[in-house]
Amino acid sequence: MAKDNKKSKKVKEVSLKTWASELLDGTFSDIKASVGKKKFKRKVKKASKILTSGIKKSAIKPKAKKVSKKEKVKAN
Repeated sequence: MAKDNKKSKKVKEVSLKTWASELLDGTFSDIKASVGKKKFKRKVKKASKILTSGIKKSAIKPKAKKVSKKEKVKAN
């Protein structure tokens, strides 16, 4: 069960990256000719990786509140 969940998560990440790279490729297609095809593909791949990196973390852990010493003394 856990392996299937990991695989589906990985598939979603990869499909999201490919979607982002296709979108960037279509949006900036006019730049492709001036930069070069190979260099452009590399830059698009890096950009899609950066854009989708935040999506991998499904939940951000909340930070614990720091309690000062004065508040601890008042509570006791």
